[in-house]
Amino acid sequence: MTEASLTGVFPTGVSLGHTLLDRLAALRDTPEPAAALLVDFRGIEHGDDPRFALTLDHYLESWLGASQHEVHRLPGPRLLILAGPQDAALLEGGAHALAGVLRSHGFGTMRFTVYDVATQAGKLVADVVPPAVLDRLRIAAAAQRVPTAALAQVLEVERVLHGADVESLLREQALWSFADPEEPRRVLTELVVALDELEGRFDLPLRRDDWLRHEVAARLDRGLLRHVARDRWRAPQPYSFDLHTATVLDATFADLAHAIPAGFRRQLTAELACWEVGLSPPRFAAAAQRLGDLGFAVAVDHVPLAALPALDLGGAQVAYVKALWTPGAEAAGLLAAGLERFSPERLALWRCDDAAALEAARAAGVALVQGRAADAAVRAPALPSEAAPAAPARSRAEEGGEAAAPAGDEAAAPRPGLIARLFGRGA
Repeated sequence: MTEASLTGVFPTGVSLGHTLLDRLAALRDTPEPAAALLVDFRGIEHGDDPRFALTLDHYLESWLGASQHEVHRLPGPRLLILAGPQDAALLEGGAHALAGVLRSHGFGTMRFTVYDVATQAGKLVADVVPPAVLDRLRIAAAAQRVPTAALAQVLEVERVLHGADVESLLREQALWSFADPEEPRRVLTELVVALDELEGRFDLPLRRDDWLRHEVAARLDRGLLRHVARDRWRAPQPYSFDLHTATVLDATFADLAHAIPAGFRRQLTAELACWEVGLSPPRFAAAAQRLGDLGFAVAVDHVPLAALPALDLGGAQVAYVKALWTPGAEAAGLLAAGLERFSPERLALWRCDDAAALEAARAAGVALVQGRAADAAVRAPALPSEAAPAAPARSRAEEGGEAAAPAGDEAAAPRPGLIARLFGRGA
């Protein structure tokens, strides 16, 4: 069983659930071959921040790779990981490495215990319930390398950005509606963290390290919410921004949300990543429900075109689904399938950065578009309204065409629309 399957029954920030108590009782009564790691974050600076604790949890899990394991987050804050007996050295090595890097960066002392469940189940249960001071055991074996350097970079970002203003890291991107091609309309403005700014400021390889990029982005969730609450309500307009489900489901999220005036919240859309939908549809649906209860709209971001026909939202109601434009022979069919499922008003095409992408959106009937090509289309200057002089009738006949219409008829012909002018379909 993995973390994703446990979070629904044992969420962060609550007391021990019955499912975990039953699991511990079963281990005490019938010990099984397994290894366990119990970690105490109470001596760690920001250890009670659920988002930061989650980063540390992810680091420890990364030592296990693809091995099957269970993750239980305990009050305190503490963490219990159960894995196969062959993974005992990995659990111990990961905990030792994490404790060392936290200590070297001035974040305090992390205590942990590794158990052989087959012979120490009673001690494990006693240490978890009730909470007890954990004894640090000797590290017994070396383990494979994991992204310790990346964790050190996350710690540096945590120290600099904890409570800091993130406005200098934000960029704005418009989401346009071309439902009426003659009158494009700005639906909302997306607030986006600039990766190039982050990379330059902290010397981070975000584009090469997916784990590091995710963890650093998650650090910014709270800063972005504080920025919206403090600065954006003064000139209220519709905004969207990325959020992680772990941030939304955290016990302190309601406090962050309530700092934003209720009336303004109704103009905000939280975009949850498509990969989080696939990781756990029930967890995604719970996050969407909580956002809706607090007055936010919800959207799904970063959806591959190929995922549109079978995207499972877990019953969540969303304002729109934002698909990533990918050129190819199958694009038209995938867009058509997406429109059939979500309608032109709820399917947005993202990263339309060239004319071909905008033309594909127009041809498919997609109304919502985001990207440089959409911005350019809106900024395109109006063409002169004077009609071109009519070609001589003799010249037309020589080319095999029909005689030219009277000049007055040509002058009265309607001027091509914005999309037609953009793609050269009219003078």
